[in-house]
Amino acid sequence: MQRPPVSMDLNQLLHAHQIALVGESRARTRRNRAAYGDAVAVLACRIRHERDAGGADIGAARFVVGEPIAAYRDR
Repeated sequence: MQRPPVSMDLNQLLHAHQIALVGESRARTRRNRAAYGDAVAVLACRIRHERDAGGADIGAARFVVGEPIAAYRDR
């Protein structure tokens, strides 16, 4: 699993996140699942950051599946 490109708008991030979730659910090995899981977490954090930068209320729990718990507990 390749890391997502650095410059993506919110729609591209959401799309890539969904693709990574599908890949994670279809992965046949732990290694592949872990790679997709890492991508899911990275994309989830980037989605939260983009929403925050756009003025969205990010005080709620996780926005998307895969967001690390620490990302919203440490606020």
